Amino acid sequence: MRKQISNDQGFTLLEVLTSMFIMSFSMLLLLHLAMVALDGNTWASGTTSSTQLLQEKLEELRSFDDPESGADTVGQVYRDWTVTTAGSHLRQVALTATWYSPDSLAHSNTITTLIKTDSL
Repeated sequence: MRKQISNDQGFTLLEVLTSMFIMSFSMLLLLHLAMVALDGNTWASGTTSSTQLLQEKLEELRSFDDPESGADTVGQVYRDWTVTTAGSHLRQVALTATWYSPDSLAHSNTITTLIKTDSL
């Protein structure tokens, strides 16, 4: 015959406190991971929008016969571009976009390319 062992006492106070400590520590780690993910999303959003604004400006500069250097601000993104002669009918364009994250850190994105123009 088998004997059944039963323990009707329930959990001890030490077991409950230990499980609460482990649960609290796990929640803090998850909160930290969520904050890191939000920071990454903010950075990715700024990088994507600044790259799109740089691409738009580059397409605009390509439409000119003789593009010139300049700067402007679109929303919260500051753009500046430098156009230099790289040869006959060839211009080198360096575009930079700068934006600030919510914690006031400056971030920038740069595109450098060559474009063909009709002018010498």
